[in-house]
Amino acid sequence: MHTVHTGGEVDVSSGSSSGPLAARTVGTLNLDLAFLSAGSWDLAHGITSFSMDKVLLKQAVMEAAGSVALLADSTKWGTVERFNVTKLDRLDTVVTDVGLPLAVVDRIAEEGPAVLRTG
Repeated sequence: MHTVHTGGEVDVSSGSSSGPLAARTVGTLNLDLAFLSAGSWDLAHGITSFSMDKVLLKQAVMEAAGSVALLADSTKWGTVERFNVTKLDRLDTVVTDVGLPLAVVDRIAEEGPAVLRTG
């Protein structure tokens, strides 16, 4: 992580890339397994994001990957953002924590992905 100084304010940047250029670059790769993060996810909408640039990159990664795993903790479950990334049935695996109720785990598994709970 690095710090960027802008106009007297301090912004912390992860140094990550997103958007069309990053998506095109990822589109040239062949990936065995992709790990996606999510700030919001639920059954009705799947994975959603507040940023269209992140949506483009995540969708490119999914297209380039043979398998797709979602890494998302239970505190993000049941929240929805503006832009759709993908439905849960497009995922091969969901890795989450034991805070996600078993009834929800069963519903996610009905959509198709295997669900692994940690902790």
